[in-house]
Amino acid sequence: MKKFLALALALAMALSMAACGSKPAAPAPAPAPAAPAAPAASGEAAPAAPTFEKMTWKFACSATENTVWADMGRQFGKMVSDATGGAVTVDVYAADQLTAGNQTEGIQGAIDGTIDLSAHSNLIYSSFDPRLNVVSLPFAFSSFEDVDAKLDGEAGKAVGKVVEDMGLHLLGIGENGFRHPTNSVRPIDSLAAMKGLKLRVAGSQLLNAAYGKWGANWSNANWSEVYTGLQTGTYEGQENPLPTADGASIAEVQKYVTYWTGVYDCIFFTMNGELYDSLSPELKAIVDEAGAKAAQQQRKLQREEDQVVLKKWADAGVVVTELTPEAAAEFKAASDPCYAEFEEVLTKELVDAFTK
Repeated sequence: MKKFLALALALAMALSMAACGSKPAAPAPAPAPAAPAAPAASGEAAPAAPTFEKMTWKFACSATENTVWADMGRQFGKMVSDATGGAVTVDVYAADQLTAGNQTEGIQGAIDGTIDLSAHSNLIYSSFDPRLNVVSLPFAFSSFEDVDAKLDGEAGKAVGKVVEDMGLHLLGIGENGFRHPTNSVRPIDSLAAMKGLKLRVAGSQLLNAAYGKWGANWSNANWSEVYTGLQTGTYEGQENPLPTADGASIAEVQKYVTYWTGVYDCIFFTMNGELYDSLSPELKAIVDEAGAKAAQQQRKLQREEDQVVLKKWADAGVVVTELTPEAAAEFKAASDPCYAEFEEVLTKELVDAFTK
């Protein structure tokens, strides 16, 4: 037993000495440092947004404040203001407030630059260039679709050139619409029924001639004077697109309306030419886009309003008359001589553009 214990003790001491003399395990190598991330690819710096000079433009139109004519100016102004960060604002002056209700002077102001933006009928423009009467040739359009095809096509470009030659920049062609005669005497349901009626007619040689051939006792007056004239009996009736007439409360003093396609007129939405030429290319692009959109929207709203007013008037007791095909043909035949009589003034080229 003693020998066994001595042997075990010797063995333990040998193992202890072997452990003390062994080398320590090598430490685990440190992880290699991560390679620096490649710098992110960088493109060219985005160009700075253009800045625009602070400007306030005056927009004048002949229709009243509560019409889509004035809405066109407001919508145009909002689009331009939004696109320029509020630098450009547009003030709307309806009913030709800047020229005491005189529509012709409203256009003259846009030509001279005392008014920046103008929305006036081609009939009023015809006092500056009679060729612009061409849009209102009697029964030149059969429908609104016919109107759009011509105004948005070569015919519209042709009359637009006439407007721009006056020192204006054409932003778009809006719509005054088909002009519907109203009166306080009787329904106009035939050519004979119009004979002798005292009608206020817009100041256009062509319109005067057409109503003369239809037998009306016509006269001209500023639109701002018409309501009073109808009240006092100076006129028994007038002719205008329904939204324009309704904006002036014409149904309060009229009993009858004839809804037809006898005469149409558009709106030339223009900017003073020198002002437009002074704008930067960026601002010109904004103005042109906003003008075209505002004019197209105005056309759409004008047509919707046409139907709203027609129903409103009918509900209020105004008698609505639509011509039979025979009656319409009678009116057309009576006014057809206007084409030959005015062709030299209007030019054959323009007449053909609007009638073929």
